[in-house]
Amino acid sequence: MLKRLFDKNKTFKPKKQYKKGTTRYNLHKFAKSLVQSGDLISAIRLPENCDLNQWLAVAAIDFYNITNVLYGSVTEFCTQESCPVMSSGPKFEYLWREEKKKRPIKVSAPQYVQYLMSWIEALINDETEFPADDAATFPKDFQANSLGHQDSGEVCDSIC
Repeated sequence: MLKRLFDKNKTFKPKKQYKKGTTRYNLHKFAKSLVQSGDLISAIRLPENCDLNQWLAVAAIDFYNITNVLYGSVTEFCTQESCPVMSSGPKFEYLWREEKKKRPIKVSAPQYVQYLMSWIEALINDETEFPADDAATFPKDFQANSLGHQDSGEVCDSIC
């Protein structure tokens, strides 16, 4: 069971990759090495001299990739029939709202996750929201729209 759960090739959507040699690629490799070492505090702390937007973009994309793999491992257990509603217990039900529609709709858990992962994938692939080029400028509201960040710490001066 655990072997299936952590199968790198079992994902729900294609894994978002970083272009070799870019700042994001280096930040991703650095954070991954810290996570593998067990130093989770340093893995989430903004490295010294690193651009906060680049760091937040790497964290958001890595979180997407991890969630994608985890969801891929439970898809056979959560089907339209076994999970007809997206909920977190009997008191909370999640509805999906399309951007152009006013009313949210009730969908099964697999359909909700499909919509959510597609929406996130489109967002992180949108160069105006998540610029991949090191020289590109992030949108002014990028930090406000990101998941949050840690204060900068003394982690690494050489990767950015």
